[in-house]
Amino acid sequence: MLEIFGLKQGWHATFVMVELISAKHIAQAAAIRIEIRGGEWKKAYLQMDGEPWKQPIKKEYSTFVEITRVPFQSLMISGE
Repeated sequence: MLEIFGLKQGWHATFVMVELISAKHIAQAAAIRIEIRGGEWKKAYLQMDGEPWKQPIKKEYSTFVEITRVPFQSLMISGE
């Protein structure tokens, strides 16, 4: 089961990990597909299995991120 939490900024994840503040619990799921729409923001801060990354966001079109649980070690794959 995946736990989905919302963070405000990239630094927010650090404070959550050291338990100074808490993240917003959004849902539990077996898989998730996130659509991030472009706008003023040029990147989104995401984290999977304790590994943070900056996901680029384009203003012209939506960015999709899919996360599923697999029976073997997961790999992050760039769609470029």
